[in-house]
This record gives sequence, structure tokens and C-alpha cells, in this order.
Amino acid sequence: MRILITGASHGLGAVVVKHLDAHELILVSRSVQSEKHRCIPLDFRDIQTPRNWDVANVDAVIHCAGGGLGMKSPTPSPQELYDLFMVNLGGQVYLNNIVLPDMIRRKQGYICHVCSIASGEAVGSVGYNTMKASLAAYVRSLGREMSPHNIVITGISPGGFRCPDNAMDRLERSNVEAYRRFVETRLPRGRMGEAEELLPIIDFLISHKASMMGGSVIPIDAGEGHYYA
Repeated sequence: MRILITGASHGLGAVVVKHLDAHELILVSRSVQSEKHRCIPLDFRDIQTPRNWDVANVDAVIHCAGGGLGMKSPTPSPQELYDLFMVNLGGQVYLNNIVLPDMIRRKQGYICHVCSIASGEAVGSVGYNTMKASLAAYVRSLGREMSPHNIVITGISPGGFRCPDNAMDRLERSNVEAYRRFVETRLPRGRMGEAEELLPIIDFLISHKASMMGGSVIPIDAGEGHYYA
């Protein structure tokens, strides 16, 4: 498969790249290097039309880019909201708009977005929660629009999980007590998830077996969530 992966240089994106290394990959990130795969440096907060886009025959897109950018204020400024929007939704929309015409022409394709449990629960900052809820609505809406073209648009909503330099990894390193309290109070199975536990559902959502999944945002939180999807 020819797969485009955003957020490919760190966190979950880097784990996904390693997992799918046998495929032909296009890696998108602010700073990404690979001797084996094509790399496109792109900062979603400062998008300019990339040159030499080759989007023909992209079979799947996995959007791992996202994050809270360290913004905790309950009264984010318009610029902060814009940056959060571009990192969590606007950049994904931008790339989807580039790859979708070719997918529509071929009547096949898979686009999987990494959403968050924050789309249904107020577990993050005001800005982050808002953008992840918007991303889930986008997946649901675009999924309906693309279903007639045999293109499967999906999302996953992870709960807490750990991978190198993601939010939970940083919390464990910076505040062990807060990390322990999070595990004890929020995670029913009593342990933090690992990024590798997300990979089987991602594999499924970019395969022909996911034909009925268009527009779905799937919780994968080990019972952490308190909301009904």
C-alpha cells in the first residue's frame, strides 16, 4: 500500500511509521527524516502549497498529527484557537482535499484520523477539547459524503496511552504523582495504555475489512470514557 502519515516524526506517528515500514510511505511532519521513505516537511500552522505533491495512487492516509500545544487557558486567544485548529483539524482537511480527488476518481481509499477521548469528554483544555470535538464531527460528516465513492473515512478516540514524548510520557517524567493519580482514578484496568495497542484498529481501518466503518469514530480507551458514543 501507498500510505501517507502525518505527525510522522514523533509520538504515535513515529510508532505507526515503524509498524508500517514495509509499505511505501509518505511521511509528513515539521521535521522528518528517512532514507527509505519520501518525506514532506510541513508545519500545519503555516501552510503554504507544497511543491511536487505526488498524490496519485495514495491508498490510505493516517492522520497522527495533533496536540494541545501546551495551551491550558480557559480563555484562548483567537490566534491560539487558530493554531490549535490547524494542528488538529485544518491541516488534515488541507491534505484530505489534496488526496480525495484522486481517490474519488479511483473509487477507493481510506483516511483514518486520530481523534481523542476529549471529543466526548472535557478531559483537556478548552481549546483542545473543542478542536477534537470538531474533528470527530468532521470525520462523521465527511464519511457520509465519501461513502458513495467507496472511500472510508474514520477516526479513533484513544484514551490515555504512552509512547515516546507524548503527553502521558511527558507527564510521567515531569510529575510522577500526577501520573500515578491519573492511572488510579481514570483507568479501570489500572495501567497506562501503550501506543502499540492502537495499531490493530488502525490496521483494520485502512483495510478492505473496514467497508462498513465509513463515518465512524471508534473509542479505544479501555473503559476510561464516561460518555455514551
